[in-house]
Amino acid sequence: MKRLLDSKFRVGVSLVAVGFLLAACSGSSSSGETTSSEETTGAESPTVAPGGQTFVYAAAGVPESLDVWATYQGDSSRTQMYEWGSKLVYYDASDLAGNGCEQLATTENVRPGLAESWAIGADGTLTFTLRQGVTSGAGNVMTADDVVKSWNRAVEKSGVVRFLANTVAKFKEEAPFVKVDDQTVQVNVIRPTALDVSLFSYPMFGVLDWTEIEAKAGGDVDAWLTTNTANFGPWVLESFAPGEETVYEENPNYWDEDRRGNFDRMVIRNVAEASIRSQLISTGEVNFAERLSFQEYSQLESAESVEIYNCVSANRDMLMLNSSFAAFDDPEVRKAISLGINREALVQGVYLGFATPSTTGLGSVYLENSDGLLEFGYDPDLARQILADKGVSDLAFTITASPTRPGAHAESIAVQIQAFMSDIGVTTDINVVPGGTEFSDLFFAGEYESLVYLEPPALADPLYSAGLYNNSESFQNTHGYDSARYDELLSELEQTSPGPERQELIREISDLTVTETPVVYLVERSNIFALGSDVTGLENTPHGSLMVFQLSKS
Repeated sequence: MKRLLDSKFRVGVSLVAVGFLLAACSGSSSSGETTSSEETTGAESPTVAPGGQTFVYAAAGVPESLDVWATYQGDSSRTQMYEWGSKLVYYDASDLAGNGCEQLATTENVRPGLAESWAIGADGTLTFTLRQGVTSGAGNVMTADDVVKSWNRAVEKSGVVRFLANTVAKFKEEAPFVKVDDQTVQVNVIRPTALDVSLFSYPMFGVLDWTEIEAKAGGDVDAWLTTNTANFGPWVLESFAPGEETVYEENPNYWDEDRRGNFDRMVIRNVAEASIRSQLISTGEVNFAERLSFQEYSQLESAESVEIYNCVSANRDMLMLNSSFAAFDDPEVRKAISLGINREALVQGVYLGFATPSTTGLGSVYLENSDGLLEFGYDPDLARQILADKGVSDLAFTITASPTRPGAHAESIAVQIQAFMSDIGVTTDINVVPGGTEFSDLFFAGEYESLVYLEPPALADPLYSAGLYNNSESFQNTHGYDSARYDELLSELEQTSPGPERQELIREISDLTVTETPVVYLVERSNIFALGSDVTGLENTPHGSLMVFQLSKS
């Protein structure tokens, strides 16, 4: 039997929800100003678009800028760019068990999107043939010029893209992207890698509508893209209130109607408190609530208005130890911290069973078997002995955590780790950073001693996961890990085809990660979605983003 909500609770939730929906539908900021891709009339937008359905998305954060290339603000930017969906290729989990919920999509499940097809030359050169007649919301037809201009700007503006293009892949620095003709784009590589095609499923390689941008930007493209977007995906921007809300309407010209659901309007609203997001989805006032606590997910399983999807992923939560903090420059000290953490207790106490302990250096989804592999363990006595031998038995450090990443449970992780550290004689303070932008800025500046974080690989391949944070050249390696052997193994992995030889490299990287503990991996996470029970069409892909345009409301 479902648990009934007490009447006072229902009234409180309803008042919060009404306030939320009024704000979500007005398209205006707290100052009363609205930014939009079109001229503003001042009229409020309707709750439901005429003749259609509005999807209301309760987000943990909304970015201050829509120019995700020039100003990447972590998960709040990530949410927006995945919904844009203007990519040459995409992950397709529709033929996998449970629409990808029970079987993780891999690079073998990448399908044509804005590209009709691709070919790989003998030297690794990648050639995309574009789909004909793809049209933006503004009515402009996509050409190779749009693709090349978009990718060149992405490389220029984004450290993320430069990392992907120069470290994960090996694109040429001079003329990496070349227009062959209006329907053909060539990608020039120094050498091919296992990720060259799937890399273009990442939305920072999205294609912008440069005819629209140049017509509207008035000579200042950077300024215009801060508060606007124009692309060939399923949505057209209706309004944007920085840090508060984005509203999108359907692109009537979208090319892929077969994969389109029946939502023709989407509101992404910043609801910073996880408890409020949980309340809103529990009463059916929103269609989706992201980044809830595991207790909230567990409670929502009994709510009639909610469907909880617990899906496989390659995500791992971790504790990053910054080597600029003197003690953490020593791998033995990092190992001691890892040995002092009871991962099974974390899974039961913090995650309520929505995770499994991280035992190997690479996620278990990448390992054909774990027989004979080194494993992270729990041995507080050995941890104390290592710290004493290293002369840091009086170690003290600060744990920084934020509900914006890895989620609402971040502070609970920090509290549990604090207790584990106390048991091995280590003193810790906890610094909770509530805002996503502030937390992202702090992470990228490396201004932390230790930090609770998430490894969310957008591309389901061990090369991507292993290089995301621990490659010495990664822009996300803000903890300062630098191992020549680790980098050498990554280089070998990128050039090795699937098979026994590649699996052996994966095992060696896993063992080295356990030995040197570049970061302390805690648990393997699920992709968990709290959706309205009347919403259908969810596909779970490695990036774990929702892709509202594929959903429908019954």
